[in-house]
Parts: sequence; structure tokens; C-alpha cells
Amino acid sequence: MDVLEALNWRYAVKKFDSSKKLSTEQINRIKRALQLTPTSMGLQLMNFVMVESEEMKKKITPIAYNQPQIEDASHLLIMCRKTSVKPEDIDSFIAEAASINNLEVSHEAMQDYDKSLRVSLSIPEEQQKIWMDNQVYIALGNLMTVCAIEEIDACPMEGFDRKRLNEELGFNEQHLDAVIIFALGYRSEEDYRLQFNKVRRPLEDLFQTI
Repeated sequence: MDVLEALNWRYAVKKFDSSKKLSTEQINRIKRALQLTPTSMGLQLMNFVMVESEEMKKKITPIAYNQPQIEDASHLLIMCRKTSVKPEDIDSFIAEAASINNLEVSHEAMQDYDKSLRVSLSIPEEQQKIWMDNQVYIALGNLMTVCAIEEIDACPMEGFDRKRLNEELGFNEQHLDAVIIFALGYRSEEDYRLQFNKVRRPLEDLFQTI
């Protein structure tokens, strides 16, 4: 599907067809797309938890205010960020970047990169959290486009008790913080949203040329 056609086709699904499941190949393509998603400085300080278990979905439902997409969707993807930036996060990234580019960590280019990262991230922890939240939203935007092109229906969901989800799923112990629940699957023919056309502001309201 052409990318503009795909973006016009997609919408935030309110009712999924619970009888239809995504294939392993589709899930793997989603994972690969997220692996390739751009982030600031390429650090990817995030983690994605794929939920397939029906029992786990039922556990999440009340935490997400009983929204039906949680249990009706084929899969849930919980998009998390790290709770803070640790020196070892930069260490491991520099080591991986050096390996992929066949350089020593001690190479001048790697050392300059390392220094640049540490200076850029020497900001208060609250600012770090806002910055890392924003990185998850970059990944979310990329993922929504990929799903549209792949003709996979989805619904990004911010309506959940973030603190409670972190506690219930053990994210605190993993030093993770849930930002978005992303429901994946196939739209139901009974979804009331199908009777409405997509509403977007006119181009002249959104763009200007200077």
C-alpha cells in the first residue's frame, strides 16, 4: 500500500476482532521495525514488552480502566523507557558502536562520541525522564506508520495507571517505566469508528511557507 493510502486507512481502533491473531512473521517485522526506529543520539534507552498471554491481558484490563481493546487485541506492546540514564548505558552503546564499525573503543572518534553523549546527558534526572519519554513517542510514531503500511490495526493507549502497571508487571525491579500500551490486531466490523470518515485540519491550517 502507498504510504499516504496507508495513513488514510489507519485509525485508532476501538474494537478489535478477538478471533483474529497476528502471525509470528508479523510480530517479528514489528520488532525489527522498532529495532530500526530513530532515537536521539541513537541510544534507544527503552524496552518493549510484547504481551500475548490472555491471562496477562486480563490482569492489565482493570489497570487500563477496563478498555475493551486490552483483551480483544491480538497482542499488546507495552512501550517502556529506562527510569534513568546510567553510565553503563553509554558504555554498552559505545562498545556496540565501536564493534559494528570495526573500531577500538579507544579510537578518537569513539572517545569524542562518548564524551559528547555524557555531556549531553548531564542534565537533571527529571529532564532525563522527559527526554526519554519523548524518545518512546518517536518510536510510537514510527510504529504507527509501519503498522499502517503492513495493514496491521492498532490503538496507542495512554489511559492506564502508570504507577500500578509498573508495580504489577515488575517493571520497577527492571528499572523500567511504562509510557504507552500499544494494542495490535485486526479491526472488528462492529467497531463504531468505521462509520466515520477521518477528520484532519486542512493543509492551509497546518502549513506555512516563509
